[in-house]
Amino acid sequence: MTSHSTHTPISAEERRATGLLHRMTFQRQLSIAVAVGVVLLALFSSIASAWQGSRQIRDTLMRQGTHIATSLAAQSTLALLYASSDNASEAVNAALTFPDVLRVEIRKADGGTLLVRGTAGKDSSAGNLPLPRLHPREAYLEAETDETWRFVAPVWTKPADTPFEVVAPTEEFLGYVRVVHSKATLVRMMADIVIVNLTCAFFFAGLFLVAIRYLSRRISRPLNVLSAAMARAERGEAHVRAVVDGPQDIEHMAQAFNRMIAVLQERGDELQRHRDHLEDLVRERTGELRTAKDRAEIANQAKSAFLARMSHELRTPLNAIMGYAQLLKMDKSLGERQMQGLKTIHNSGEHLLLLIVDILDLSQIEAGKTELHPAPVTVPTFLHGLSDIIRIKAEEKGLQFVLDSDENVPAVIEVDEKRLRQVLLNLLSNAVKFTAKGLVSLSVRRMDTDPHSPTATLRFEVHDTGVGIPKEEQARVFEPFEQAGDARSRAAGTGLGLAIVRQLVRLMGGEVQLESHLDAGSLFWFELRVHCPAGEAVVLPLPSHAAQEHAEMNGYEGPRRTILIVDDVEINRTMLVDLLQPLGFDTVEAADGQAALDRIAEARPDLVLMDLTMPVMDGLQATRALRSQEATKHLPVIALSANASNMDRDEALAAGADLFIAKPFERSELLRHLGEQLNLRWTALPTAA
Repeated sequence: MTSHSTHTPISAEERRATGLLHRMTFQRQLSIAVAVGVVLLALFSSIASAWQGSRQIRDTLMRQGTHIATSLAAQSTLALLYASSDNASEAVNAALTFPDVLRVEIRKADGGTLLVRGTAGKDSSAGNLPLPRLHPREAYLEAETDETWRFVAPVWTKPADTPFEVVAPTEEFLGYVRVVHSKATLVRMMADIVIVNLTCAFFFAGLFLVAIRYLSRRISRPLNVLSAAMARAERGEAHVRAVVDGPQDIEHMAQAFNRMIAVLQERGDELQRHRDHLEDLVRERTGELRTAKDRAEIANQAKSAFLARMSHELRTPLNAIMGYAQLLKMDKSLGERQMQGLKTIHNSGEHLLLLIVDILDLSQIEAGKTELHPAPVTVPTFLHGLSDIIRIKAEEKGLQFVLDSDENVPAVIEVDEKRLRQVLLNLLSNAVKFTAKGLVSLSVRRMDTDPHSPTATLRFEVHDTGVGIPKEEQARVFEPFEQAGDARSRAAGTGLGLAIVRQLVRLMGGEVQLESHLDAGSLFWFELRVHCPAGEAVVLPLPSHAAQEHAEMNGYEGPRRTILIVDDVEINRTMLVDLLQPLGFDTVEAADGQAALDRIAEARPDLVLMDLTMPVMDGLQATRALRSQEATKHLPVIALSANASNMDRDEALAAGADLFIAKPFERSELLRHLGEQLNLRWTALPTAA
């Protein structure tokens, strides 16, 4: 009796609701639940978005009103000082040209009117307000109505210290300006936001509901078909098979059912079939292995294509981020904290670019697409360039960096400079990263004893006094995406650096070796057999010097030059315009190759910055068209592309481009190439004393 009393009785309404759910199909239940959820989500998201947008617009308009009042107050000093309304007439007219500025007043210190223009709209009290009792220093919001804001900005004299004054002059309150700012834009934009948000939300909600209904049908129909097949099998039909259809999970269920039926039918004669047809079975398995191998190769090619495409998609926005970070760093009015933030953005962008390059490099190496391009390299210049880069990183951590080059090392060797620099920078950067105190060193020695031999064996060693690597983990650090140590001791990174180092050194004919002891540092070394060409050494400029040379440019000598910027991404064009126009260049823009060809005749540019991947006509086609015309045959063309592989570079140069620069690029690099192509003589900002 007690047990019966503990159960909560089910009401008639609940029984009817439960019965209704049982009678409804899964498809209808899912559609109703999703419809209610989507409509509520669309409604709430629209309201929240409109509320947040209205707050942002309100703040923006209030800042604009405060700025107008402050600017007008600064321009009204002479007018109030000499009680001359003519001196402020032009400033007042300029203020009234701003959208939504209804009325402007300039009043004296005693509250008297110097100049009043405009109308207060429906705010009839705007012209009758008394002079504020307190005289603040900054502009402020005086009052707000349903239709307007009223901003007040005080006007003070700004005395300058002179040696002729015995007593230091003091500031004097001259009066104030009042700006009546309409809320019409705020009201209009709030209404637009609500309407647009609701329209978009319900439109996509409708699309989502249609998609859900389609998916529910795709789920329920094959389930019913599979259920019918199982019922037939239960009744004893031997050759029943389920139709493989619907979503992937249901297809797997149908395939599993079919396999089960097939196994039951073939269990008796399976051994005999294998005995009689063993050779056919081996041939069949061989064909399956060959098919699997072909699929793996196709998958590997797809992976390489995907990584190349992703590299392009990531480099495109990164180009704008790093470009604007470099432009803003040139602004001398920024504070120390703002400058530090820009440096952080730029350094983070460089770090992200290195990760992208590492992933793409590893993919190309694994696919066997990496080729070496040996060329004469001046060893002292090359080593000092590395030294300049690493010494800065080492000094930031309080480490000592030592460069030790044997006097027997040839002055010039033939090697792929880019790949050798990449290997050594990876090893040295890792050494600095994992060393807390002590030193990091780079040593280069010649191992053979014949100084007149046309070839030489060079040993490169990178030593550090860092944490070291346990012996059991030394082989693993050369594997992709692997780092030594536990999760707490690992530094940031993808773990690709040493894997790329090993593959590149093997391509150059060497093998990376490692000797390390825990808490006693590490030594990485490899040996390369290189050719030593005869002739004078060609000293190349160091990257750090080149960057410094172009860091403070503010213009160039001679007539203004015109540059045509061709890129389908608007932000990339805008960034280049913001970079070039302050230096004195005229810029012309085009969104594709065909538009560029159409604008060449009227704009007559001195140089073209050409993106390669564009709709309508890509950069390669446009460059070939320029080279085929007599008038533009010798027009300098610099190819800019987020596709940064050697193949893309070769295609651009083969099409007729004079230079190829991968995005994102350094400002100094672009300016250096512009100077070379246009024979410019740059002018620099004056150096601070």
